[in-house]
Amino acid sequence: MSKTAASAGTTTLRPGTGLARLLRENPALRIGQDDYNINVTANYGRQLDRSEVTEALRVHPGAGRPAHLYFHVPLCAYICHFCNYVKRKVADGPEGAAAPRIWTDLLIEESERRLAHAPWLAHASIESVYLGGGTASLLGTEQLRRLTDHMRARYTLADDCEISLEGNPDNFQHDELAEACALGFNRFSVGVQSLQSEVNAFAGRGHDAAMSLTAIAKLRATGRPFNVDMMFGLPHQTTARVADDIRRLIALDVPTITIYRLRNADRAKMGIGNRALWNVEAVRTRLRDEHLFPTLGATYAMREAIVELLLDGGYHPSPCGWWNRPGVYPDGNIPRVSRNKWQRHDSMIAYGPGAYGWLTGDDDTVVQTHNIADISGYARLLKKGPDLPLASGRRLAGYEAIGMVLGFAFKANQPIDAGRFRRRFGVELFRDEPFAEVFAELAERGLVEPMPGSRESVIPTLDGEALHEEIISVYFHQRIGGFAEAVCHR
Repeated sequence: MSKTAASAGTTTLRPGTGLARLLRENPALRIGQDDYNINVTANYGRQLDRSEVTEALRVHPGAGRPAHLYFHVPLCAYICHFCNYVKRKVADGPEGAAAPRIWTDLLIEESERRLAHAPWLAHASIESVYLGGGTASLLGTEQLRRLTDHMRARYTLADDCEISLEGNPDNFQHDELAEACALGFNRFSVGVQSLQSEVNAFAGRGHDAAMSLTAIAKLRATGRPFNVDMMFGLPHQTTARVADDIRRLIALDVPTITIYRLRNADRAKMGIGNRALWNVEAVRTRLRDEHLFPTLGATYAMREAIVELLLDGGYHPSPCGWWNRPGVYPDGNIPRVSRNKWQRHDSMIAYGPGAYGWLTGDDDTVVQTHNIADISGYARLLKKGPDLPLASGRRLAGYEAIGMVLGFAFKANQPIDAGRFRRRFGVELFRDEPFAEVFAELAERGLVEPMPGSRESVIPTLDGEALHEEIISVYFHQRIGGFAEAVCHR
């Protein structure tokens, strides 16, 4: 996989050879599925208590600066067996029918409290908004209207603000998408995961292949960009079946196909999510004993087959794992949500139980913010007291912050520019240590390469894109973020 991730054309690799070699040559990047919970946020830095995060939020100089706004809706019509994010199943009967209104009330209430506590939020330039979860589309048109009305009334949305709505195929079977477009949503994300009904049924998902194809047809009819999320490494998947799924999506001219490896780490133990059914040791052992989980080699053979098809179909990854047809998005063919969150690492303002965000600017520090992950506790706090539902945070400075920002930049799969880090952090990426050693090793291993005609920028190769999350964890978070010496300041 020698081509850069930004290049066009076809690849000469055949499934099961290139990534197997890559993993043999980079044993530190071999991470098993039960340990695979890599995130671009940092798990290091000085721990902040709730009061410290509250104060950091209040004094942050974010007015007039670009930012991303995220609303986490913790509602699901069913609970997927692999899902370890913060969510709950909507109850049957009157309680379930009231849930969309109740959770819209709670999200708006949290937003109002944040705005009162940190007035700069009303004056940040919101360039992208994402409603996720859970299953954000379960709110329905009436409650989505309330949320979009609230955003427009209380925040400064850019004229070309990208507003994304996330849902499952079963949420997009009727007029939901047309109604969402009328509300101003201009980008969508749908979690298909597999077009093999057996795979989805075993994972506890509430849709089959026919429903997925109907949803994709309705998404195409909107004329707006959208991504179809697909997973690999699931029980009952094979390389041939996964490849067949991707062929069908390419034939349907899906603008963006996002590919994700199964993560089966226990996020509940980490304090950042819920325990999935497949995290339960007895269940995990049974699935392993029955050889239902694909091996690491088989999992990466699936990814390699997917990538061959995407390259042959003219797709390019931007950010890593998000494969776009040419011209879907301007300026690097990257969604605005990814440009704000990862490429530029603008502040991310996140609402909802378990939601995490960060505050970033021109100095050498980053503050991560984490909301209460307990869904009932989050709701009780907003109903009974005046406080913000913040739980904790982290303050990253110097090398810690640089490691985190480099991880985001690598994830964006856009040129990593040395000038940007010189201006913000006062360091030379390709001359100062530990950066020079890290980038030299990444280049030697074929994981990054220089941008043509530039001595100031590098970009991930396709090999680097394939193992981007592992690289972020090992090279940027551990080796740079954990570097002990004092950072060189401007």
